[in-house]
Amino acid sequence: MNQKLKNKQKMINTIDKSKRLLGESPIWDERLQALYFVDILEKKLFCYFDSEGRIEQHDFSEYLSSIALQQDAGRILLALESGIYDYHLADRKMTFFTQPESKENYRFNDGKVDAEGNWLLGSMNNINNGPQATHLPDASLYIIKGKQVRVLIDGVTISNGIAFHGEHLYYIDSKLQNLRRFRYQNRTLIEEEVIHRFHGQDMPDGMTLSKSGKLYIAIWGGKRIDVWDIHRQALERSIDLPCLNPTSCTFGGKDLNELFITCSSLGDENPELSGLYSIRLQDEGLPENKITRP
Repeated sequence: MNQKLKNKQKMINTIDKSKRLLGESPIWDERLQALYFVDILEKKLFCYFDSEGRIEQHDFSEYLSSIALQQDAGRILLALESGIYDYHLADRKMTFFTQPESKENYRFNDGKVDAEGNWLLGSMNNINNGPQATHLPDASLYIIKGKQVRVLIDGVTISNGIAFHGEHLYYIDSKLQNLRRFRYQNRTLIEEEVIHRFHGQDMPDGMTLSKSGKLYIAIWGGKRIDVWDIHRQALERSIDLPCLNPTSCTFGGKDLNELFITCSSLGDENPELSGLYSIRLQDEGLPENKITRP
């Protein structure tokens, strides 16, 4: 644990050296000074306690893809294949909450809570996990307000990065290889605009937003994080990584200036490098929004 790898830009800290099949959904809870993340295909939830250097594991019987913090720090919402569940961390009790997805053989992917406590959560066809992937645009991005569910975007292939900045929502459908911006008003999306296109084999995955207005975008298959400046509308730089497939990232740590990065070992010739990393930056994130319950 905490082995340091030399990077030409930064020192990369290896938090978890375990090989993760599909690490995802890193979320920092500043109240607990802890990082949640999952391995979707291994059906596991992890909680990394920063001050102790300890990782706690929770096992499930189905794919677990996304996490949302609640006002009660002892509970989180989980997105499993069979629906959304209220999960009590101490006694590990799970209570069904709602099921946004009505189609069979679909699972959820990336999600993010907005400033009003609504959960935006995307789905994808389960067949997209493997070599027989159809990559058909047949999934959705949902908004969950209490137990009320509504579709925000239809025709989604692989719903990924979601970030809010002012009146705008930034969104990635990985298959489209672009970054889109919408005006987000009254829980609806209008004025869609493609503001950046990725080229070649670059596959944008999860992302997070910094206080200075930078989007940190994990590039699946690219061994890097791209940093997109919202104000300049330009790619500022890239951060090289040891792992082939970074999947997502979020800010955490005592000063919210550590970028935590999850990875996947799928298709990586060096799967032992697909753990959990952190990099201390001259930038900082924002506290995660919490779910507002009815």
